[in-house]
Amino acid sequence: MADRLGIYLHIPFCQSKCHYCDFVSGVFPSSLMDPYLDALKHEVRSVQTVLDTVGVKEGLPESLQVDSVYLGGGTPSFIPARQILELIDCLQSHFEILPEAEITLEVNPGSVSSSKIRVYQEAGINRISLGMQAFQDEMLQRIGRSHTVEEGLSTLAMFREAGFENISLDAIAGLPGQSAGEWQETLERLQQLGPEHISVYLLEVHENTMFGRIYGQAKGEGRPAHSASEFPGLPDEELLEHFYLDAVRQFSLAGYHHYEISNFCRPGYESRHNLKYWTDQPYLGFGCSSCSYVSGWRWGNERSPSKYVQRVRETSQAVESVVGLSETDRQEEAIFLGLRVIPGLDLRLFQSRFGYDFVQKFSLPIHHLADCGLLESSPERVRLTPRGALLSNEVFTELMCCAW
Repeated sequence: MADRLGIYLHIPFCQSKCHYCDFVSGVFPSSLMDPYLDALKHEVRSVQTVLDTVGVKEGLPESLQVDSVYLGGGTPSFIPARQILELIDCLQSHFEILPEAEITLEVNPGSVSSSKIRVYQEAGINRISLGMQAFQDEMLQRIGRSHTVEEGLSTLAMFREAGFENISLDAIAGLPGQSAGEWQETLERLQQLGPEHISVYLLEVHENTMFGRIYGQAKGEGRPAHSASEFPGLPDEELLEHFYLDAVRQFSLAGYHHYEISNFCRPGYESRHNLKYWTDQPYLGFGCSSCSYVSGWRWGNERSPSKYVQRVRETSQAVESVVGLSETDRQEEAIFLGLRVIPGLDLRLFQSRFGYDFVQKFSLPIHHLADCGLLESSPERVRLTPRGALLSNEVFTELMCCAW
């Protein structure tokens, strides 16, 4: 049986732009919201046109069965709740959303009310991803967040009172000036709040963000440019390793399952949608900058929200780039994604897919990385160690350099 689909809807609208964010999101003119959401629904209704444009002829479930829907951005909770309801209704009219589907809404603290939450429940939203990021008001202000710690706690309480039993909280390690004490406070608060899922991301400084402009000139040292001297430096690599390994250890002791480099959950609460990205399952993305993957074909939409609206109005699709993965591409992705999940790369499955022994072919880099404490292996799997997970990009680079 073909894998069931995941669907991603991108909603780029935000109250403010966070200093670290490089997603297609921000403060756009209010006059763009309704046209954008109309275009998003039109793109969903035109899914066959999208597939014809890309050239996908096979690999989708015949009934377009969907077991995961993810509304991300941006700030989906920033738009009127009725628009969320209309988007889900539109999906249900063109796909078979299974009764057990996991339907996730990304939420910023302070952006919802009890009445909004009731509409979300009517729409079938059953999982919330709440962007807490830190538990110090000064830190939240420093990174450009629009909420306070209290607003984060009250937003979480509202969803709990409404009966939500699948909530994920996000936190970021390596923020400007973040101390070991502040990170420990964040870890303790997360455990006290008891979410079903926790995502811990390491800060990445991207060129086209405010932090990219502030730290980009001295990113090797983690010090801000002279013109932004009011911003403290970034934690060094040794402290960042301490942050990450502490999170792995403490969440494990608290009963969380570490199932992907950045993700922890109570048993059975893995993010179904994100697992599709990591396990070669099909997903369709709708909205500006969204990406899709089906049967070896990957494509991405126009990134500009206004140009996206225009493209969908004119052609019923906004496909900007299409890549058909070669056999080598698929092998590299299988390695990269297989090592992202904590159980590691399934060696028997890899050999059955690609016809060769992974450990035999990559014996030199595997032994070197194992000697460095970054990889460990068994007859069934090769997996990252906790330190290897922290340095995963370096591990993947060494493996790929020896690949072909």
